Amino acid sequence: MRLGRRTFAACWVVNPDKKVLICGGGVAGPACAYWLNKYGYTVVVAEKAPGLRDGGQNVDIKGAGQRVIEKMGLVDAVIAKDTQEQGQKYLDAAGHVVATLPKQAFGSLTNDFEILRGDFARILYDLTQDQCEYRFDTVVAYLEEKSHCVSVTFGDRTVEDFEFVVCAEGMGSSTRQMVMAQEVRFRYLGAHMSFFNIPRRPEDDHWALTVNGLGGTFLTLRPGNDTETTVLLTFLAHEDGTPGDAAAPKDLLRRALDGRGTIADRVSSELDAVEDFYFGPMSQVHVSRWSKGRVVLVGDAAYCPTPFTGSGTALALVGAYVLAGELSRHRDHAEAFVAYERLVRPYAEAAQNQLTPALIRFIHVKTRLEVALAHLLIRGIALGATQRIAKLIADRRGTEVADEFVLADYF
Repeated sequence: MRLGRRTFAACWVVNPDKKVLICGGGVAGPACAYWLNKYGYTVVVAEKAPGLRDGGQNVDIKGAGQRVIEKMGLVDAVIAKDTQEQGQKYLDAAGHVVATLPKQAFGSLTNDFEILRGDFARILYDLTQDQCEYRFDTVVAYLEEKSHCVSVTFGDRTVEDFEFVVCAEGMGSSTRQMVMAQEVRFRYLGAHMSFFNIPRRPEDDHWALTVNGLGGTFLTLRPGNDTETTVLLTFLAHEDGTPGDAAAPKDLLRRALDGRGTIADRVSSELDAVEDFYFGPMSQVHVSRWSKGRVVLVGDAAYCPTPFTGSGTALALVGAYVLAGELSRHRDHAEAFVAYERLVRPYAEAAQNQLTPALIRFIHVKTRLEVALAHLLIRGIALGATQRIAKLIADRRGTEVADEFVLADYF
């Protein structure tokens, strides 16, 4: 469901001089809007989509991200929309169970809070829509920094002044490119990814199903809602996004699924009917600095770790919380931006360091021997035989640093 353009609703705050613009109405933007409004700012959220984007895949809210939603009073709302995923089952090509990893077991992708991205976006929107102005179908065309404000020209040629601009548009942010294109680097991890929904079948339960396919294909089906099952498909590819040619995305997905077993056959049979899907490189966003003048980045626009890590939502929530909190502590926005980056950058880098091109290649096995060895490894993890070694590797990659981020009390 999409929402049309909203008119400005009654706002809690009455200080028009503290007006800020947030570009992006996904997760990081509305989360930041909530906190900035709480600290006395008048908030405008500009979203280029014609309405609320309530599609998307399962997202994990873990670690410090859970503590942020507790502070926002959203735990009950998130639990009410939880997908009820019980854990993860690894299957072979014939659909037989290789190993089972229950919820919260080491190596399992299932965490305390599992929710569809669209459902979480809706919760954040409902939380903030009466306190902040949402402008859908709205893009920023030009930014001009002045001594006391940023003058923003929108796509419809209207011009408006804001104290500062928060860019929360995601990894492909156009607003970020206007301000700091030279500061941005994309780190390609050697694979492409796609996520979309397919019809739920009677045999679908509350377990995620994962298959290691030949040729570097990795496929996971996860519980969605009463009518849909979500699909995450990743496969090894050249940096230009293709296995060797410029075929259309769905053709590339079919090639990645062909001959990979019964679960892959099911997904392939549903592809023609899929209309809303994401397809693109598995890349991370690395930005040398997160602010310039009166423009600051938050969420995937600054530090996207790729959805494959399962850390992006927590990063967005923590980044929004800290950015708004530091702005409440500092009289000068520049000092607040510096403090925000100093606090959050180690956390973001720890999340990003969980994935490297070498690890992606290790996960995306190619030969029958590699598939067999992967099955032995996952059986060992499920039985506890290899958990100590695997956990040591994970800890060295910064997993615990990311989970142990300490939130300051700003109010």
